[in-house]
Amino acid sequence: MRKLLNPKWIFLINTLPVALILFLEWGEFQIIKSLLDYPELTRWKSFAIVLVILALLNATYAIVQMVRKKRVDIVYCIVSFVAFLSFIYAYYYNYTDLVPFSIPDWMISGNLPMYVGAFLMPTLIYSLFVLAILLTPHARNQKASINIAVAISIPFFIYVLATMVLPLWDGMRFGSEHLYLISAILATTAFLFFIIRFIYILISRRNIFKEYELAWKIPVAIIFPILGLCINQSFDNLFGNFSDPWFYIIAVVNGLLICIPIPENRQLRLSLYTGRCITFMYTLYFFLVMLPFLPLSVFAIIIFGGGFLMLTPLILYPIHLNDIVKDFNNLKRSYKKPLLYTITIISICVLPTAITITYKYDRSILHTTLEYLYSPDYRKEYKLNAKSVDRILEATETHDRRGGTAFYSSTPYLSSYYKWLVLDNLTLSESKRTLIYNLFNGHEANNNRRSRMWQSPGNDTIQKIKITDIQHSSKYDDAQKAWVSWIDLSIYNENVPLRDAEYITKIDLPAGCWISDYYLYVGDVKEPGILAEKKAATWVFNQIRNVNRDPGLLRYLPGNTVEFKVFPFQTDETRYTGIEFIHKEPVTIDIDGNRIMLGDTEVQMHTDPNANMEGVAYISGQEKQELETVERKPHYHFIVDMSANVNDYEVAGQYLPEEKRTDREKAGKYLDEINMLLDRNLIDRDNAKISFTNTYIKTLSLKNEWQEELKKQKFEGGFFLDRAVKKILFDSYTNPQMTYPVIVVLSDNIQKAILYNDFADMEFTYPEGDRFYSLQNDSLKEHSFSKGIKVTESIVDSIPLKTVKVWPRLSNPLVYLPDDNKASVILNTKDKILVINQDAINKKNWESGLLMQAQWMHQILHPETADKEWLSLLQNSFKSGIMSPLTSYIVVENEAQKAILKKKQEEVMSGHRALDLNDETQPMSEPDLLVLMVLFGLFWIWYRRRKAKAAE
Repeated sequence: MRKLLNPKWIFLINTLPVALILFLEWGEFQIIKSLLDYPELTRWKSFAIVLVILALLNATYAIVQMVRKKRVDIVYCIVSFVAFLSFIYAYYYNYTDLVPFSIPDWMISGNLPMYVGAFLMPTLIYSLFVLAILLTPHARNQKASINIAVAISIPFFIYVLATMVLPLWDGMRFGSEHLYLISAILATTAFLFFIIRFIYILISRRNIFKEYELAWKIPVAIIFPILGLCINQSFDNLFGNFSDPWFYIIAVVNGLLICIPIPENRQLRLSLYTGRCITFMYTLYFFLVMLPFLPLSVFAIIIFGGGFLMLTPLILYPIHLNDIVKDFNNLKRSYKKPLLYTITIISICVLPTAITITYKYDRSILHTTLEYLYSPDYRKEYKLNAKSVDRILEATETHDRRGGTAFYSSTPYLSSYYKWLVLDNLTLSESKRTLIYNLFNGHEANNNRRSRMWQSPGNDTIQKIKITDIQHSSKYDDAQKAWVSWIDLSIYNENVPLRDAEYITKIDLPAGCWISDYYLYVGDVKEPGILAEKKAATWVFNQIRNVNRDPGLLRYLPGNTVEFKVFPFQTDETRYTGIEFIHKEPVTIDIDGNRIMLGDTEVQMHTDPNANMEGVAYISGQEKQELETVERKPHYHFIVDMSANVNDYEVAGQYLPEEKRTDREKAGKYLDEINMLLDRNLIDRDNAKISFTNTYIKTLSLKNEWQEELKKQKFEGGFFLDRAVKKILFDSYTNPQMTYPVIVVLSDNIQKAILYNDFADMEFTYPEGDRFYSLQNDSLKEHSFSKGIKVTESIVDSIPLKTVKVWPRLSNPLVYLPDDNKASVILNTKDKILVINQDAINKKNWESGLLMQAQWMHQILHPETADKEWLSLLQNSFKSGIMSPLTSYIVVENEAQKAILKKKQEEVMSGHRALDLNDETQPMSEPDLLVLMVLFGLFWIWYRRRKAKAAE
């Protein structure tokens, strides 16, 4: 332990942590600085300057001592301890002045209060260790028992003082509340000093160390760690989630390796040394985890006798380190130093490497799962291990756990590492976790949540917040041959209370019409909209809304529908906002029942409304009418629910409970229903297909032995209706023929079908009409692709035939279009890769919007390319200023909100496309010295209650 006297340790224990504090605090300061007043800014600068000066003085002292070839002395330890302890005390005492309550919690990291306490605690503990060494020059001749007795007496003294002495002073003024805190700090410092001194003497007295080695090693190395893990778990993982069996297994192995006597055989001694080096990282880990809590141990012992277990890492760490150093010195007599150094480095890296490999494997499984759900190749067959997926879901939930009463909400440090390596510092939302679980297990994950990724927001107050005035203007831009139009709205709140006063509406955009600008008045200031990544903008909007600020938001919903939100409204307040549209032809926009005509048809008559570019074409309603018209032949495509979550149904006149049904009986019911529908001859049965659907999809032609194949199917997993429908639409669109599928879903439990949203984004793949069907108990019902599984017609007696338009010509059809007078945007290529020239993207340019629409349609059709191409679409949207399905226009009211929006956007864009931002404000993931105040407060409450009982 005397190696700690080397001044080089100061750089590792003080200089590096202070640099980290400054870096982290600077990042937080950049977010909130615009919200701070001059006195608060001055405090930030003052604390930063003081911390830098302290760090420089420490580093200078270390350099001087190294040049002088001197060790750390007592004066430095005392001065350093007092200086940094005073800084920590002043920081937390003035914390509310540094971060005033007016700053919303969501604007700052939950870890901000932690930084100073957690990173400066090593400096304090180091000073105590060095003081213990310097003040015990003849440790071999000292009695360890005296120090442990003094240490134990301190909690006892505090207990006596709190129960017997302080009640006699009731009513006396102590001068200030500082006296209580200073007294607690002094008592804690003395307690830790004598504990550390006890450990140092115990290690130094080799005769006692060896003679009674197992008597104290077994409790400290094996019993106390296991007991501590058990108690922590029984207290709802108060100090972190260590419930994984590996924590217990390694604790036992680590304890046994420490307790095993050193063998005489040099190979066995080397093996023991290797084992101790491997598990040393486990000891070091818990030492770092419990380091911030060491000041609490004295109060924990008073309140709960088992609080002494908090000291176990502090005691075990130097013992373990001493054993390794001693083993190394013995082994270097038999082995060369380079070999020992190599073994040491490799051994110490074993546990971190094993954790990293495990996490990398988790990342691979997670990304494969996300690929299957959100970036699939419809031509590829997938097969995932359901047990591995379930384990990943459990791991992500454990490491991403937030909130609760514990100091650590998850596994300390390891969870942060997991979130960085596996989750890209994002999260897998609860709804996605539920969806994935249901997909691979076939039933709800202990809740009644529907497996849907989006639901239309309700707004009971929308009728009381209404548009009172609409102004609009349009200008034809000859340069780009397109219209630029503004719609200015006055929105009035009659009497809706502030917290509920949110205006929400939806705007269905015509084909070839995009939003290119937005503004909202915040007070008397006209704030321009910021075009941002959609997830980041939505997250910021929700956070601002929670504190009744003034955000406005425009974002795409599935399909070509835009959601428009303005919040909040005072009672009897009118707010003013406006949206800019860019469009090729005159269009009609419907906003809350107000139909607004944009553009001038007379001007349009003298211009060409069509556009044909590489990869995409805009077909005007006029040109569409000139295309050839055909009536394609429909064919059935049955989607059969082969999942494990099929409801009870009637077999042979009896309702059978699920556990008594057989797969053959389930298949028999489906077979009868299919044959009965075919016999009705609503459409011809030629070219009919059937897809057996659970977690995966298997498609056969009805000409094959489909009936026997149906009977062989196993009912397992979830009903992945979303994938089955999209694959059918993909196949129909990419291989255009004179036939088209009529989708019929057979399921006794279609409400539990796994569906992300609906199929509105794939509208261009079903030109014959927005409908598919479900068949249950011989009843044929109609559903809408754009509304998901919602029934649009409960009784269907016939399947209507529709004509469609062919582009470019019937002899060489590439795309079939709806036979209507509306414009359409089409992909004029079947290539799997769509290359967009970045130079073709220009600011507020209609053709740029058309190219981005092509990018989006291509990613919908080929989601396997989206993981690589979505950033390109984002960048094109930012460059052009035109909102895309991946971006949103948002208005915020101050620079701090703009800064956090930029930060969240960077987080999303640097992570996996299918991962999410946290839906709630991030709480502290690591503890800080505020915890000291909390526990001291609990101690004070305990004391007051005891005093009240004594008075009775």
